[in-house]
Amino acid sequence: MTKRSDFLAAGAVAALTAGAVGAAGTPASAADNAILDEAAFLARVRSGAKHRQLIAAPRVDDGAPLQFVVNTLNGFKAGWNEPDGNVQIALVLFGSAATIGLDDEAWRTYKLAEIVKRVQQEFLTVEAAQANPWSHAATGRGGDRSVPALIARGVRIIVCNTALGDIANRIVAAGYGDGGDAFAIQAKLRARALPGTDVVPAGISAVAVLQENGYSFFSAAL
Repeated sequence: MTKRSDFLAAGAVAALTAGAVGAAGTPASAADNAILDEAAFLARVRSGAKHRQLIAAPRVDDGAPLQFVVNTLNGFKAGWNEPDGNVQIALVLFGSAATIGLDDEAWRTYKLAEIVKRVQQEFLTVEAAQANPWSHAATGRGGDRSVPALIARGVRIIVCNTALGDIANRIVAAGYGDGGDAFAIQAKLRARALPGTDVVPAGISAVAVLQENGYSFFSAAL
């Protein structure tokens, strides 16, 4: 198996290369799930909304990070009469939570439910063997908390590419990679990011940029 230190070093080079390509030509597009360079990321998250909040989620936690987003939107709307347009939320998915941003095929092919359950301090009780429970309508307290529903409400959902690398390593270690190495699986995971999500080199950097651009911080690591 690829050493984690070698993997992370190669991943950093790949991220820088992706950024250089975006700077030289057209900025990386969220539509094709390329790794966004800083300029493209800033273009996506800059907002004049009255209220801006980033929610940083390191774990799946049975979809709790998505519920936090619903709670924020509904709290502003019902409690303070603020429409969704006055509230901009960015949900940063890193660690095992990055799997929330992947499609059904990724969850099914790489047995992501089993991968998530093996992560320390993770919590996954919903049925997820054949599909991402949050890639389609998912009723929660206060409404649909699925990724597509939240994107439709204007939420930015950001997936950490470094986390995808760690997940790829876990897939290989578990024997779920069909012979592929971690680098190839990471690329396949990135290609399976849900439409409308944004893939960034590192979630921790995205958190810093969001705070620099007026987003208040909330940790979903409860």
